[in-house]
Amino acid sequence: MSKQVRRAAIVTGAARGLGESVAARLGEDGWSVLLFDVRPEVEETARRLRSQLKLDAGVMIARVGSVASAADIEAAVQHAVVTFGGLDLAVANAGVGGAEVDLIDLDPEEFDRIVAVNLRGVFLTCKAAGRVMRAAERGCIVTISSIFGWEPYPRTAAYSATKAAVIALSQALAAELAPHGVRVNSIAPGYMATEMQWEGLRARAKYAGITFEDEVARVRAMVPLGRHGTGPDIGAAVAFLASDDASYITGETLGVTGGVVRR
Repeated sequence: MSKQVRRAAIVTGAARGLGESVAARLGEDGWSVLLFDVRPEVEETARRLRSQLKLDAGVMIARVGSVASAADIEAAVQHAVVTFGGLDLAVANAGVGGAEVDLIDLDPEEFDRIVAVNLRGVFLTCKAAGRVMRAAERGCIVTISSIFGWEPYPRTAAYSATKAAVIALSQALAAELAPHGVRVNSIAPGYMATEMQWEGLRARAKYAGITFEDEVARVRAMVPLGRHGTGPDIGAAVAFLASDDASYITGETLGVTGGVVRR
């Protein structure tokens, strides 16, 4: 009997939060995964997941670098290809929240920083992984956008603009790569139980003059399913879009919002 070949993935922004959960789900499902993040702690994250999932060292690996650097992300993709023998999935998850401030008061440097990670980083990830997949005539790319890409929120204009751009970029790329057998979709998370979300809610609570706990409760009350989303919720969505069950789905944005945005 021939040895089963593991499918291979790269997940950006995987040191913690949603990216870590996506990597964990893929590992559970039998994927080989390269976790990529600007934070050196990504190496410890990979070790912890290997231990939790009882995986061999070469199955769950890490690399430190920035998605805003073309050289860094290209090297990471090539590392995955060489180590795993190919690349079947790229999850462009890395992102930053940015300061919550009126757009006209936003420092240009802060605007550039948000764009560099949230949009340029997705572009560079898609470019590096997409070239490999186009040559192989197979593969799947999943970008992580946001409900704020659909419905921009006050005082987060730069963040919202980048996430709207990620949705448009994903749709255009899906049309370009479809003839080569490569699918591209986006996931728009809603209010997620992540540190990035808590940072945003702390800022909004301070601005509104209420407690953090009251702001969390206010947001939770907006969600029809009555809770914040979790990393495993996003991991499950990625797993579906990367599976053969989604073989006829491309160019879509899947909202994982608990019903707060319905499209």
